Amino acid sequence: MTRFFTSKRLMVLLASFILLAALVGVTLRERENPTWPEKMLIDAFGWVQGVVYAPVQQVAGFFEDMQHIKQLYEENAKLKSNLNDYSSMRVRIQGLEQENKRLKEDLGLKDLNIKDLQLISANVIGRSPSTWNSEITLDVGTNDGVQKNMAVVTANRGLVGRVYEVTPYHAKVLLITDKGKMGISAKVTSDELGYGIISGASVDVSQSSKPMLEMTGIKLGADKVKVGDSVVTSNVSDIFPAGLIIGTITSIENDKLGLTKIAQVEPAANLNNMDFLYVVNQAKTGQ
Repeated sequence: MTRFFTSKRLMVLLASFILLAALVGVTLRERENPTWPEKMLIDAFGWVQGVVYAPVQQVAGFFEDMQHIKQLYEENAKLKSNLNDYSSMRVRIQGLEQENKRLKEDLGLKDLNIKDLQLISANVIGRSPSTWNSEITLDVGTNDGVQKNMAVVTANRGLVGRVYEVTPYHAKVLLITDKGKMGISAKVTSDELGYGIISGASVDVSQSSKPMLEMTGIKLGADKVKVGDSVVTSNVSDIFPAGLIIGTITSIENDKLGLTKIAQVEPAANLNNMDFLYVVNQAKTGQ
């Protein structure tokens, strides 16, 4: 049935009826008064034409619509395939952009002429939500030259923390935002008296917010210390090399006793998003 009612065969059938009607018309035009058999033929043809024409047109239109739907389906499937290819390509481009950025930072860090510093590249492979602001795990260990208490930084020399536990293949890093175990001798670059100790902020910090630091023990005489100043590791630390960037002061006030100043410091390193870091192997030249 389907094979019979194709558009082409229906059109042939319709054309046959039209041809027959034309022949009848030509015959009748030769006679002003058709005979009764001719009248019957005309009436019969008109009845057949009326019965057949509309269904034939509907069936032909139906198959044309089906063909159109099939074409739309094929085109839609092709567009979906192209969209999937585009999405995959976009993800790949984003990955390449991130890798390119990391390699540029890596090159920039290695171009820095920092005396007595050797850098060991490392990937962050572990971070627990329960210790989000306290520790991370790296994929390097003693076999790579990593030792306990080595500093860990980002590509822009932003201080991340120090190694506190190391195995032949892995190292655990205590972050600078840990308040209980971390204390860093630091200096405000704008004032020669601006020394203090950096630790994690006293306020509770959720995983979704940016971690903050506190710098305590700043002398009241350090009058040049102000909001926006940079804080770096000092030259009196027995663990961290001098000059590593810790962060920027966001606020400063006197402590409760009014004996020293306390500054809130925003870390230079993005401690919520760390993938690729460096362990600093410092050749000790003095304390």
